[in-house]
Amino acid sequence: MYQPFESSSRDVPRQGLLLAIDVGGTKTHVACYDIASGQLRSDIVATHADGLHGVAALERILDTARACAEAFQGAPLLSVAAVFPGVIRGHTLLMAPNTPGLDGLDLHELIVRGLGCPSVLLDNDVKAGALAEARWGALQGIDNAIYLNLGTGLSAAAIVNGRLLRGHNGAAMEIGYLLSPFLDSEDPARWRTHAEGAAPLEELFSGTALGELARQLLGEGHQALDLFSSGDAVVRRALRERITACAVQVANVAVALDVECIAIGGGLYRQASLLEPLIKDLIGRIVPFAPHVVAARFAQDAPLWGALSMAMDAAHLEQIDQRVIAATLEPVVIP
Repeated sequence: MYQPFESSSRDVPRQGLLLAIDVGGTKTHVACYDIASGQLRSDIVATHADGLHGVAALERILDTARACAEAFQGAPLLSVAAVFPGVIRGHTLLMAPNTPGLDGLDLHELIVRGLGCPSVLLDNDVKAGALAEARWGALQGIDNAIYLNLGTGLSAAAIVNGRLLRGHNGAAMEIGYLLSPFLDSEDPARWRTHAEGAAPLEELFSGTALGELARQLLGEGHQALDLFSSGDAVVRRALRERITACAVQVANVAVALDVECIAIGGGLYRQASLLEPLIKDLIGRIVPFAPHVVAARFAQDAPLWGALSMAMDAAHLEQIDQRVIAATLEPVVIP
C-alpha cells in the first residue's frame, strides 16, 4: 500500500521514466513522465475494448503503457503506479464491480512481469485523486478536506489532519455503499445493502445510475448528461431527488469530519452544471461550519495525476517540471 514520501535521504534521479496508470470502469488513462526532458506523454484505451475482461484486459492496458514508455527511446522505467476503482488489499483488488475480472488477481505480479519494473505501487483511484489535489490542486495546503469523484461510479476520499484517511481495510470513504436517505426507516429488512451485493448510494447517483435513469425516462439511446439538459418537469424532479440524496450523505460525512473544503471532480461533474448550486446549497444548509465547495483542479484526471505523484515518491523525486502541471486547468470556485 502506498505511503507518502517522507525522506530525502536518497539520491534524486536525474533520468528515467515514471509511469502512471488509471484504470477506470470505461477508459484507462496512461501517462509517462521523462525526468531528463520534463516531457509527459499520455494515451487512453478502452478498459474492456473488444469485450476483454480480467487478465486479457489488463494485458491490453499494459501494451498501451509499454508503447507510451517506449516513445522515450530506451530511458529506464524507474517506477509504476496503477490505481483502480475499488479497494486494494495487498496485491489484489476487491469491491470493484465496474472492472469485472480484475478483482482477485495478483495485480502487482502481473504488472511487474508485464512491464519489467519491480517498483510497482497499487492504490484506489479516488484516494490517488485526493493525493493529486492535495499536492498540486484545489486542496493544496488544506489539512482537512474531502475529494468527491462523480464518474462511472461514486466514491470519495478524505484528508484528515494532513494525512490521507484509509481506514482499517483501506475502504474509508467508499460512500457508494452508504444507504440512500430516502429508504423506508420502518422496514430495514427490505433495504438492499452490501450484504446483498448492492451499493445503495452509487446505484442511485453515479454515471451508470443516471444513464439507466435517462433510458427509463427519455428512451433508449439517451445518456446521463441528457438528463441535465432536459426541460421535462418529471425528469428534472427525478434528477433533483438523486442529487439531493448524494448531497445529503456528503454533507453528513462533512459534519463527521469537520472539513474545510470539498473538491468535486470526475467526468459527470465537469459536464453537469446543475450539480453545482444544488450541492453547495444543501451542504451550506446542513453542515454547521460549512466548507468551501470547489471544482477539482484535475477535473477529470485527478486519479492519473495521483498515480504520477505515487510514482514520484517511489522514485524519490520531489518535483516535476512545473510547466507540465501548469498546462492543466486551474481550480474554479463554485459561485
